[in-house]
Amino acid sequence: MKCANCGAELKVGCIYCSVCGKEAQIVSDYNLLEDDFLRAMLKEREDKIRQESVRNIHQGEEKEEKHSQKKEQQGGRSSKSSQAEKAGKSAKQKRRVKKRLIFAVAAIVLLIVLIVVTVVMVNHGRANSFDYQMDQARICLEEKDYRAAENYAAHALELEEDSLEAKLLLADIYVLRGEERKAAELLEQVCSKHSENREAYQKLIDIYDGLKDYQAIEKLSKEVENEDILELFSEYLPVEPEFDTEQGVYINEFSVGIFTVEGNRIYYTVDGSDPRQGMEYQTPILIEPGNAVEIRAIAKNSYELYSNEIRGTFEAEMQKPGKPWVSPSGGSFSEAQEIKISVPEGCRAFYTWDGTTPTEHSSQYMEPIMTPEGNNILSVIVIDKYGMSSDVFRCNYIYIPPI
Repeated sequence: MKCANCGAELKVGCIYCSVCGKEAQIVSDYNLLEDDFLRAMLKEREDKIRQESVRNIHQGEEKEEKHSQKKEQQGGRSSKSSQAEKAGKSAKQKRRVKKRLIFAVAAIVLLIVLIVVTVVMVNHGRANSFDYQMDQARICLEEKDYRAAENYAAHALELEEDSLEAKLLLADIYVLRGEERKAAELLEQVCSKHSENREAYQKLIDIYDGLKDYQAIEKLSKEVENEDILELFSEYLPVEPEFDTEQGVYINEFSVGIFTVEGNRIYYTVDGSDPRQGMEYQTPILIEPGNAVEIRAIAKNSYELYSNEIRGTFEAEMQKPGKPWVSPSGGSFSEAQEIKISVPEGCRAFYTWDGTTPTEHSSQYMEPIMTPEGNNILSVIVIDKYGMSSDVFRCNYIYIPPI
């Protein structure tokens, strides 16, 4: 008899099929066709079961291989076949590592490129930033890195050519580097363009003073019109001298004095020439009658700088002396008289008794004279040191001695 489920032969007395485990249902086998059909079905079923078993076996083996490989990675022993498989896997891992390495290198290269681009962009921005260049120049200046400070300040000036701030900073750097002449040239340009900038003038004056170039200070002062800035030069420029007498025309001789501040020397001329080549003033200048004198004077200080020049024209008019005073001034006398003539200082008196007008060749009065006998006319003149003669003084003396 055969199992109705799988067609297997049933053992005698069994109530369950030994193949499929189903409850035995007896089927008669007298039908050959059905028997063949059942046999085909059983074979197909058998093949499926066998394929499933083989599949399960392979899956078990793969799991066992993975487990074995894991044990080998943990230090266990492996067989030659597992070593071969391990080598294959190692090759795969190397390929994966290689790929990962390529990706990592590419990522690193990309990162470096990004960093370089960022740095270039930042540097480009800084290189074109006036404020950044100025800040760096000041930092370098504080650190006494004058060369770097100069480079930054010069670049800032290239970015803003008219920057007064950059020019003044660059001038300071030149001075600290010992390039005073270079700093002076830059500040001269600044002063020429910014004539009201007190700071630039002060820096330039300080440089000239350090170089002892006082002539440059004097020259610079002549270009300044601003009174506030001119005060910066007060220490270096001498004050112009002054006359103690107003220029003009005076009677008789007189003297003109010149004065200035202490420590300065005065030089002057009376012929109209340059006082720088004149005489050094010591005492007042005498103006004699008949002369018109132009006095030019200038002061010179300890820096060997000259002040502004002063000029004045002074004239003393010729004026003849007044008539002399005579005592007694004529009369009749019975006794001889002692006649005295008053002679002004600096003058000489001359007289005659014959009525003629005296000259400097006539008798000169030296001491009291006695009246001569008879009726006589005394004529007296006074001549000053300039040769000017007074009017004639005449008086009549009658001296008749008693018999």
